[in-house]
Amino acid sequence: MDNDKTRKLALSILDDGQDKFNAMLGIVSRIRDGTYEIFAVSSDTGIPEVGDIYPLKAVYCREVAQSKRTVAITEIDGIPGLRLHPLYDTIPCEFYLSSPILVDGQVWGTLNYTSLEKRSAPFSADEIRYNEVKAMMIATAIAESIG
Repeated sequence: MDNDKTRKLALSILDDGQDKFNAMLGIVSRIRDGTYEIFAVSSDTGIPEVGDIYPLKAVYCREVAQSKRTVAITEIDGIPGLRLHPLYDTIPCEFYLSSPILVDGQVWGTLNYTSLEKRSAPFSADEIRYNEVKAMMIATAIAESIG
């Protein structure tokens, strides 16, 4: 896979999405063997960094990976199950939007945005579709680069 070309596309998408959603963090992850690896990142804080690896069970994207569907949450604190998520104690993110990156029908990773600030309104159908289309663009680039 041509990681440089795919990563450049991912960074462009992350920068645009971070602006669109007013997110402090945008990530393209690579999920495999129970791990969540940062493939590309656009962050207001400088963390996490490309190459950082976390157990999949420790990140919000585990639900996206398991369901193969977009998850859009306006206020994590308002959802009892997610308030108890191990990550919420460390990084109390409030809004979260994540779509799976599907390659050959399998979850390759996720395209996600989050922020410590709550959103004033739920994600619209257009915003969710925007994220899903961008995830598909990344999936297409990955598929083309591997074969």
